[in-house]
Amino acid sequence: MRVCSFEELSKKEVISCMDCSRLGFIVDINIQLENAQIVSVVVELPSGCFSLKRNTIVIPWECIKKIGDDLIIADYILPPEPVSQEKKHSFLSGIFKN
Repeated sequence: MRVCSFEELSKKEVISCMDCSRLGFIVDINIQLENAQIVSVVVELPSGCFSLKRNTIVIPWECIKKIGDDLIIADYILPPEPVSQEKKHSFLSGIFKN
């Protein structure tokens, strides 16, 4: 039986096997206390250099397919991001307003 500490898990990058995207790194684990089983992992999404907002996703443990030496492979795809009204308009549309 192979044992892995949380510290070791948090150093491995989580990759989606559905679209080969980089999901991020594990920052927390949710455990069911009655039987001490891992229920899900919390992954911090990659953000911009100066982003102050910390975006996370919760991946059910059933979606974790393989834990390797460097990577964790998950059967998970990020939900589409809603497009805000500000992103719908181009830079030029703001300049040429009537």
